[in-house]
Amino acid sequence: MMAEQLSRELEDLGRDAKVGDIGTILDRNLGSAVPDSRTVKSLLNSLGTANRARHFVNLLACLVQRSLEQDVYLASVAITACRKSCEWGTALELLQMFAADHVEMNTITYNAAISACNKGGQLSKALSLLVEMALDRVELDTITYNAA
Repeated sequence: MMAEQLSRELEDLGRDAKVGDIGTILDRNLGSAVPDSRTVKSLLNSLGTANRARHFVNLLACLVQRSLEQDVYLASVAITACRKSCEWGTALELLQMFAADHVEMNTITYNAAISACNKGGQLSKALSLLVEMALDRVELDTITYNAA
């Protein structure tokens, strides 16, 4: 129930919503609590479905301030939601954000980012990610090659 209410309020935000707007919604619904990973996944998926992927960065910033643990699972969910909504720029921004926080990316995370770039017509960026995967010694699979 909490995730549904949060999702509705986040989806209703305009495209130019700021971190403070998202923080206000989280405070109203959660107080100072940190949502569990299932709730976060639900929120990210609903934002992706509502074409509000741009809010991912702000939502994750708010959640990190609340001590949400960042891991490859969260990165994969967020970047996959960007792929679904063809938000290649946000996918790359999230990839950089997670890398800066020392989250080790895996094949699934890179595949989602590559696919988002491909869907957005950014072939050179997709190919750059392939090179980055190889340099980081992340396994490339059939999906990787098909995404690029």
